[in-house]
Parts: sequence; C-alpha cells; structure tokens
Amino acid sequence: MALLDALKDIVKHTHSLGFIEMVKVVGSVTDLKIETMDADKSVIIYGSMYQPEAGIESTIGLSRLAILKGYIGLHENSTVGIVSDTRNGVSVPTEILFDDGADSVANYRFVSETMINEQIKVPTFKGAMWDVVFAPSKVAITKLNENFGILGGFEKRFVVAVDAKGTVKFNIGSGPTDRVTVPFATGVTGTLKHQWTYPLSQVLSVLKLADTASTATMHFSDSGALKIEIDSGIGKYTYILPAGKV
Repeated sequence: MALLDALKDIVKHTHSLGFIEMVKVVGSVTDLKIETMDADKSVIIYGSMYQPEAGIESTIGLSRLAILKGYIGLHENSTVGIVSDTRNGVSVPTEILFDDGADSVANYRFVSETMINEQIKVPTFKGAMWDVVFAPSKVAITKLNENFGILGGFEKRFVVAVDAKGTVKFNIGSGPTDRVTVPFATGVTGTLKHQWTYPLSQVLSVLKLADTASTATMHFSDSGALKIEIDSGIGKYTYILPAGKV
C-alpha cells in the first residue's frame, strides 16, 4: 500500500469530518488499524486498512492533522517515507518525511505511543443487534443535507422511525415548532419501537463520505445505537454513534 494513499484515506475519513483532532494508529506486520473519537464522545471511529504499512509496526499518534493534510496536498508527487529512531534497542517510527527532490523537504512528527494512549482512550464496542440495515442513497443524503441547511441552526438532532410500509424517516424538530419529516430509505425490514435521537451534523458529515465510497451502510439498533460503515477501497471505517433520548 502506498503510504501517501493510506495517509490521504485516513485524513479524509477522520479529520475531514470537522470534529476529529487526533488519531491513534496501531500497526503491525499484518495490519494497520486506527481508532479515535470526538471530544464529546458522540462519534467513535474504528478503521482497518486492507494492507499493512511498512515502517509502522507499532502504535503512533497523528495530531495537528491540518498540517498533515496540508503536506499531503503539497506533496502529491513527492517521495514520502517513514523516519525511525532506535530507542532501547527497538526501531520506533517518529515522523514522516516528504521530499519533492528539489530541496523542498517537510517533516510531520508523530505523537509517541505513551502520549497517544493517554489522550485517546476509545472504549471497546461490545456489539449490538442491528434491527434496521440499509444502504443510504445519494438522493436521500442530499435531501437530508438540504433540510439541515434550513433547520440545522435551530435543531441539532433528529429522531429516526420506521413506518408500517418499511420507510425509514428522519424527523427534525418536534412539537409546536418548525419541523420536517425526511423519508430516507424505503423497503427496509425490521422495526424500531423506541424513539432515539442522533446528532444531525455529525451523521451528515459521515454520510457525505458515501459519495466516493465503494460501499456504505447504516445500521440502527433499537437498543440505542447507530453504526455507519464506509468502505473506501483502501480501508473500512466504522462510525459508532450512541443514541440520545427525545
């Protein structure tokens, strides 16, 4: 796997959402995984790349992600490699070197394993029974985004429901106020008996990744959780959003 492609994919599916500040990367000779969450713990992200990355066979942290994104954009045609130091007799990756071959060199420093383990403590997801599962359509995502543009400044969350015809509906606003019902998917199986709310802005940020994904699916649990899975072709990303009450 090309290092630049892997970095670009990780940044796109974390930092580019607008609410992720740091990412933990756990590498080995057989795989490369990531995990992170936002400051409010409203979105938990697990990622697994389809190929390992040579030079990252330990745990490192990616911080100041805006800098990494900037370097990636400037060095599409540069040589990109991992720089390592020897600590206590062990080779440890410490930074990424971007070299354009014309005396322009940029260095992006990793956060150490000790520090990233202290700052990112992602809880273990124990799984759930997913009662309603479907692939969101581009048309539905666009419609939801249009309504977010109208009500998003006033309503921060939406309620999900499934009617008797198998139509998934997202309700923004409720009671004696401005509100809208957005039909989001049809012909689904399963039911949701409870009314749970989810953060509208964060869900939309993740769903917009579906536009360039190989596959994207949404999974709702009546126990109070939403899982969005995005397959980029380079890696698979799982976004877990705990539900809130109405």
